[in-house]
Amino acid sequence: MSILNKRNTLTRDQSGFTLLELMVSVAIIAILAGLAVPSYSTYVGQSRAKGASSDLVGLSLVLENDFQKNLLYPAYTTSTTIPALAANRTGTQVNDFGSWSPAQSAYFTYSIVSTTTSYTVTATATNCTLSISNLNVRTVTGSGCGFTSW
Repeated sequence: MSILNKRNTLTRDQSGFTLLELMVSVAIIAILAGLAVPSYSTYVGQSRAKGASSDLVGLSLVLENDFQKNLLYPAYTTSTTIPALAANRTGTQVNDFGSWSPAQSAYFTYSIVSTTTSYTVTATATNCTLSISNLNVRTVTGSGCGFTSW
């Protein structure tokens, strides 16, 4: 058998992918990833916003509990940020929000505006703002929340 025949035989017996087949596979994966990543990001943002809405309900329960004890809400007449970690709270915040611990503090900042008879607490992220008042009026603004009411 000549060397030429051996080379032809080796080439026919070898198996694998051609460069064209590999490039087509990479293109298909890129298209699927291009469709999946934005959808995944939307679901993650919506999940975080739902968690922040739960944090707000928990905070409003802390305020309602305080109202039950004292017959008035704590007064924060200007928008006051509530630190997520209890160790970072100062002054009256230690007593007012001592039992509250938000789950979405890495993505949202929480603030309060209140008088002795009413309050509004707000969770704010880049493209999402959620709020709840003492009358249980709940608002959502921003496209990053993934929902329009809660």
